[in-house]
Amino acid sequence: MDKRRKIEKWILALYALGMLVLLFHREVPESTAPYFEQLTRHINLSPLRTIRLYWGLLRHPRPPLVRLAVVNLAGNIVLFIPLGYLLRAVFPKLRKSWRALLAAAGIIILVELCQMITLLGTCDVDDLILNLLGCALGCGLYSLTVPKNKNKPEPT
Repeated sequence: MDKRRKIEKWILALYALGMLVLLFHREVPESTAPYFEQLTRHINLSPLRTIRLYWGLLRHPRPPLVRLAVVNLAGNIVLFIPLGYLLRAVFPKLRKSWRALLAAAGIIILVELCQMITLLGTCDVDDLILNLLGCALGCGLYSLTVPKNKNKPEPT
């Protein structure tokens, strides 16, 4: 294994650890409501509902809510750019963008389901959309920065 790939593996491991801390190192909100009632408040399965809500806050700004909208929209994209890049860089079988995005979708869905079950954060289809957009940007960045001959999967 070349030195660059070893470094990329370490970066991926540190990135994964950082994301786990960011996504799950929270206190479970105290509530006297039954678990399934709380669960319904932590799920959004309506595509673009949350994105439209935050976009509306940006179009008609109210200072304390603008920061919330920017952090949610931009954060869900920017924080997943490294995942798209690193999946292609570290795993030869994921050098094709569609494979990396499929793997990223599986990872993101798993994270969203864990957030749903633990009530740490929300299980939101819009997070999946924004996260995949970030991963797609990372995949594109990989294509722009890595020579074409490195993009081909290694023989197995």
